[in-house]
Amino acid sequence: MRWATLVALGVVSAACWAAPGWPALAAEEESQADAGDDSAVAEETKPSRDEAEPEGKSEEETARPAQEPANVRQALGAKLAKVEFEAASVEWVLEALGEAGGFSIVFDEALEKAGIDLAQRTVTMRLTGMTLEDVIYLILPKECGYRVEAGYVLVTTLEKSWVPLTTALYDVQEDLAEVPNFQGPRFDIRDVTSGGTEGGGVQFKETGDEEEGDGVTPEQFMELIKRHVSCDNDRRIARWDDEDGPAAISYLDGKLIVSQTYAGQQAVAKFLMGIR
Repeated sequence: MRWATLVALGVVSAACWAAPGWPALAAEEESQADAGDDSAVAEETKPSRDEAEPEGKSEEETARPAQEPANVRQALGAKLAKVEFEAASVEWVLEALGEAGGFSIVFDEALEKAGIDLAQRTVTMRLTGMTLEDVIYLILPKECGYRVEAGYVLVTTLEKSWVPLTTALYDVQEDLAEVPNFQGPRFDIRDVTSGGTEGGGVQFKETGDEEEGDGVTPEQFMELIKRHVSCDNDRRIARWDDEDGPAAISYLDGKLIVSQTYAGQQAVAKFLMGIR
């Protein structure tokens, strides 16, 4: 087993660093190193931080916490040319992938409290052309999830991976008017007997009293979103509050107020783009 693990280590590391996305990451690190050398030279001539900024942090320092999660997400989106490992522990594989991506993998102590030991769980997988994030998603057991933090990825229980949520506003005034209130097909026997359609046949119609151009109500529209943006489809999406989850959606003056995970917000935006 140990030999198989060592072989897996070599395969994963080589596959990850051979991926098309990694040279860009390496170049970024080199440019940062060069920038660091320049800043070291400039440090001798510029005033001290205490003298230049006595009342607080610089703008760069203030913005850094917000930028670091974005950098981690960018690394997670890089595609791997090939990933191959056999009977390797999930914990080890995650750490190897994190090292390849240039960020740390941190294991939440909530895993131990939940009786989840990723060091004792093994995985065998051969993948090509997938993003690092998708590989992590496939490797993790269904009761686990992860959350992107500043400079690292936190692996934790599924429920804890959903919080804290982000809140976003979506203007859906026009969407409400354009989406038809379609409740299902209605079979009209007259279409068969009178040949209402060209060549005869069955005609399906929208049900209800709606007229052409009538749209759905805000409540119907929100239910439609919940049906398509669901944890059942992607466990990175938090369960909605009517499913005993933390996510919520409400409507006010033509706008949807959505509290969801990062993946959940992406799914909502994608759904709205798809119907426009």
